[in-house]
Amino acid sequence: MRSRSLLEHVEWLNPKIQGWRNYYYTNYSQLKLAKLDWYILQRLTRWYAKKRQRRRWMGSLQEVKYTAKQCGLKTLL
Repeated sequence: MRSRSLLEHVEWLNPKIQGWRNYYYTNYSQLKLAKLDWYILQRLTRWYAKKRQRRRWMGSLQEVKYTAKQCGLKTLL
């Protein structure tokens, strides 16, 4: 899995995120979906830090957030 690029991960995740959003979205589910968005971003950041052999993954958070947005990562909200 580490050999994949961030773009490949985003392309794999987008249909799943779109399906979750279509199925689970209500006015009352926004807090839970925001937590799920955070979890997805956190896991991508940890993967990215491991790929780049960085010990502190939180330092890569802004970089991954920006790059994922450029690659077209969808969000649940």
